[in-house]
Amino acid sequence: MFLGTENKVYIVDKTENNKYDLSNNSYRSMDVITNTFCAGGNSLGNGSWINIGGNQAITTGGTNTSDGTGAYSDYSGRRTVRVLTPSDDGTDEWYEDKYGMPINRWYPYIETLETGAVLILGVMLTEPSLISTSEFWPTRGDPVNSTFLANTQPANLYPLSWLLPNGLVFMQADWQTQLLNYTSGDETALPNITIAQKTYPSSGATAMLPLTLAKNYTVTLLFCGGMTPERDDWDTTKWNIAATNTSSSCVYINPEDGSSATWKNDDDLPENRGMGNFIILPDERLLLLNGVAKGSAGYGWTDWAVNQSYGQDPVLRPAYYNASAPSGSRFSTEGLPSSSVGRLYHSSATLLVDGSVFIAGSNPNADVITDVNNATYVYKTEYRSEIFYPSYYDSGRPVPSSLPRNITYGGDYFQFDLPRSSLNGSSPADLKVSLIRTGFSTHAMNMGMKYIQLRHSYTSHSNGSATIYVAQVTPNPRMFQPGPALLFVTVNGIPSTGKMVMVGNGVISEQPVSEASTLPGTAANVTVTSTSPSTATATATPTATAGPNPSSTSSSKASGAIGASALLQGLIALVGGWALV
Repeated sequence: MFLGTENKVYIVDKTENNKYDLSNNSYRSMDVITNTFCAGGNSLGNGSWINIGGNQAITTGGTNTSDGTGAYSDYSGRRTVRVLTPSDDGTDEWYEDKYGMPINRWYPYIETLETGAVLILGVMLTEPSLISTSEFWPTRGDPVNSTFLANTQPANLYPLSWLLPNGLVFMQADWQTQLLNYTSGDETALPNITIAQKTYPSSGATAMLPLTLAKNYTVTLLFCGGMTPERDDWDTTKWNIAATNTSSSCVYINPEDGSSATWKNDDDLPENRGMGNFIILPDERLLLLNGVAKGSAGYGWTDWAVNQSYGQDPVLRPAYYNASAPSGSRFSTEGLPSSSVGRLYHSSATLLVDGSVFIAGSNPNADVITDVNNATYVYKTEYRSEIFYPSYYDSGRPVPSSLPRNITYGGDYFQFDLPRSSLNGSSPADLKVSLIRTGFSTHAMNMGMKYIQLRHSYTSHSNGSATIYVAQVTPNPRMFQPGPALLFVTVNGIPSTGKMVMVGNGVISEQPVSEASTLPGTAANVTVTSTSPSTATATATPTATAGPNPSSTSSSKASGAIGASALLQGLIALVGGWALV
């Protein structure tokens, strides 16, 4: 799942795909022939999105079949590369190259590089000779062997990976950690992760913390929850995974701060959680959603499984994480209502332009399970989607006069005006301008999710308005990769509506880089002599992108279209909380 335009979320499953319109609660089915089950994805430097790999052709019960036969009439997706260029006009369709890769890939992690191309890492362990490889798209030749991937089986599906500002790729899988020089293939071991495994199937919540000016853009990677398995071989016949408690531990690492990289303990989660999903919010907090208190990712027919599910006891209460808070108070659940929908295996979430978060999915079963075909199942296929409204949602929002559609690496600054009411008594020095890559969300993680704060200066005016001057992205595409991102202006913790922008030149290639932007000096109390956008006094609160005005405390239902795999069902609005879509 991913946010493709300001108004459209794209939902991908193993038999069909849907484009969901946030503005009117409608969807359009999109044709995908190959099996996308447990594929990976990310955005590209030209603004398109890529979806890579998947399962072979199957029929009900997860049974292998030949292409185009069986209940789903699907074709093998294991070597498939799918590319989509999102649009709002209804003409966008997936392009599928069934043999776009030289080998099969299932559960691959996809990381966008500084050129806007992608690095493809890992493959399902059904093919031991191929699991320990990586490759590129567009291709740069044959897959490259990785000792790290070979040594981290079997808990290295979706090996967690982040491009670092120094050009190396940080990787974590099983208990092991490394830095990969993807150009030379050199691998440098780092200390093992502590306390609990965080990669699939333990599946902890993970994120790169916001890259901020206050921390000099220092990279911090946070890993929370997951599980300590009874057996490193994950032999499902030897222990009851579904009865095993998940972890409440959180650890972090600074892989390139100039010192020896070590894992450090952070505050524990409010409750133990596996398959939790972090979402970076525009106010620099992380929102933690979804997951279970017991068990892991996956499903099967072992005698200890909960029907088929390897996880149980959904964690329904979300939590905020604030990296700037003192140790011992970084997680908060105060005032947060619990969801009524359990989100287990195969759940996703993504940030929307209005600062809310769209949540969908959950099916720890091989096929669709409903009250109609199997009412006895505890955890069925989940067709309801939700929107979570963070605590800032109902506040008057900053309204910048205009924002650019293109962001460059260095070069001339851009500017906008803010009315007095948008500042609401705050100093222009304290506002923040940021870019967020929302990521490709699958299996409780968002590949490519990243936040960076931009430098700014300002001129404050005698009428209380201000003109804001903003530097382009730091001239290092490895710090914030090219492609689509949301641009936010946040005042005193309250974000504007985001604007989707293109970072870079819109081409998959080496990105043009200019000198870092030189900003005008700050000036205060400049007299305004004429009416301009900076003298406007109105602020706007975004209307919920799907459903009733969130300022209403009443509950209501909107009609929703329901299709074979449409995740749409009507809407209930709650201020500062959840809405079912």
